Amino acid sequence: AMDTLEAEMILAMIEADKRVSDRLSELLALARRIIRCDVLEEELRVEKLCGLTENEIRTRSHRPQDFYGVPHFMPEYTDGVLIARLNRVRCAVREAELYAVDAFSDRDGRLVRSDIIRALNRMSSMVYILMIEIKSGDEKWKSQPWRN
Repeated sequence: AMDTLEAEMILAMIEADKRVSDRLSELLALARRIIRCDVLEEELRVEKLCGLTENEIRTRSHRPQDFYGVPHFMPEYTDGVLIARLNRVRCAVREAELYAVDAFSDRDGRLVRSDIIRALNRMSSMVYILMIEIKSGDEKWKSQPWRN
């Protein structure tokens, strides 16, 4: 699932402009860190993702209208190729998250790598935020301090 996720991110980067590609590059680096931390049994720490804290990502992805003027939406073909590609990335992250929950649960159903599960969850939310930003078509999001 992580290999598929990486492949989907790279394909989306080909379709994206520099600012979106830069964000995807950061997400790709995180995906690769997840694999490394799993293999080496290291704790995964993610202070910020694309300049946002975990709480900021959650808030923005749950209340996009407040931040981007765009309500929650289901992608349509009319949204264009990039949003469709990003939606595939988001789906790949979610799939990886589901596999991770299964792989990192002990016999009693307790998570043994909640750090990885949480990082994947925030990654999918960050991809959704990128989709919302693009859908908004609003130039103001480009000037957000975390977008630099």
